[in-house]
Amino acid sequence: MKDKLNLLIVSASKINRQHIQLVLVLVSLTMLVLGVGAPDDGGNISH
Repeated sequence: MKDKLNLLIVSASKINRQHIQLVLVLVSLTMLVLGVGAPDDGGNISH
């Protein structure tokens, strides 16, 4: 019984870690696409 409980805990922690990594990858890709944190193009000064 103790071994089954330990196996369940280990499996749950692996699943959670993979979900967290997936969420972080999706958030970073979304930020990359949206250009979050990119500097504004303020170098073009027209007279």
